[in-house]
Amino acid sequence: MKLKRTLATIMLTACTYAAIAQNAGTPANNKTFFVAKPGTLVSMLTEDEANSVTHLTLTGKLNAIDFKHLRDEFKNLKVLDISNASISTYAGKSGTYPDRFYIYPPNCVPAYAFCQQTSDSTFTGKATLQKIILSEKIKNIEDAAFKGCENLKICQLRKKTAPNLLPAALADSITAIFVPLGSSDSYRGKKHWETFAVIEGEPVEAFVQVGLMGSLASELVAAGLQPKDVNFLTVEGKLDEADFTVIRDYMPNLVAVDLSKSNTTVIPEYTFTQKKDLLRIQLPKGLKSIGQRAFSGCGRLCGTLELPAGVTAIEYGAFMGCDNLRYVVATGNKITTLGDSLFGEDGRNKLIYK
Repeated sequence: MKLKRTLATIMLTACTYAAIAQNAGTPANNKTFFVAKPGTLVSMLTEDEANSVTHLTLTGKLNAIDFKHLRDEFKNLKVLDISNASISTYAGKSGTYPDRFYIYPPNCVPAYAFCQQTSDSTFTGKATLQKIILSEKIKNIEDAAFKGCENLKICQLRKKTAPNLLPAALADSITAIFVPLGSSDSYRGKKHWETFAVIEGEPVEAFVQVGLMGSLASELVAAGLQPKDVNFLTVEGKLDEADFTVIRDYMPNLVAVDLSKSNTTVIPEYTFTQKKDLLRIQLPKGLKSIGQRAFSGCGRLCGTLELPAGVTAIEYGAFMGCDNLRYVVATGNKITTLGDSLFGEDGRNKLIYK
């Protein structure tokens, strides 16, 4: 089915149902606070209230003491918006830096803001944190501020000129950087930002439940979203080759894709080729085959990719050019077809069996 035909019939696809979230309403556990005096956030709510918050918006004045409480005591915090808050100077031992007196400069995300030292002297990031929105006043993101925040998928900045990013500020995180329109060159041209996926505008998330194969594009458009604008795509239900053609040809700005609950058994050839901002992919649980060069040129795809146990074939060059992909882990023992140059000239050393 051609895409044009699919788009032309979007009003006729009444038998499908799409639930698409760009801004998915206000969660019940969304809280907003004005902090009049730096260091007093924790006094504004009880421990149980703090632990129940998932989406938090703060205005007013914060300091490193507040960040320590955000890191250590808000156990379920997913989204933090401090785009309309300022960060004040603090000097002392009650901030985020582990066990020492430290001077925290103004309008800088503090060192170790969301990274905590554990009992064995290693460091671990805040596992619940998924999105942070920073103000246009930010000057620096300090050392290890988000180190190890493995689920931090969005770091959004309101500032048009790139703040200083210290080398380990986002270490071990798989994060897309969203910046104001017209400012991406400022970020890409500044030291330590150049390795990240930098995208202009607001992040767009889409959740689609597809009941009729070939209707992915029509469901997106009917919900007011253009495929080219989608950054985070989750699809459940039935997909066919026409749907993968939409992903391949009309969704250039994908950052993360979750197909784990779709019913597809094949990732067709070239589906994700040259999607340079793609950081994460969750494969269908019933997947059997990955087509040739399906992920070739996805230079920012990183971490470890786990293959479902039913995978039997990985075709030529499937992960060619995925230089930041650490390993591809085969969880089953059914692979009978392995194409050449899976990872390019370096061969198959990234494919391991669990």
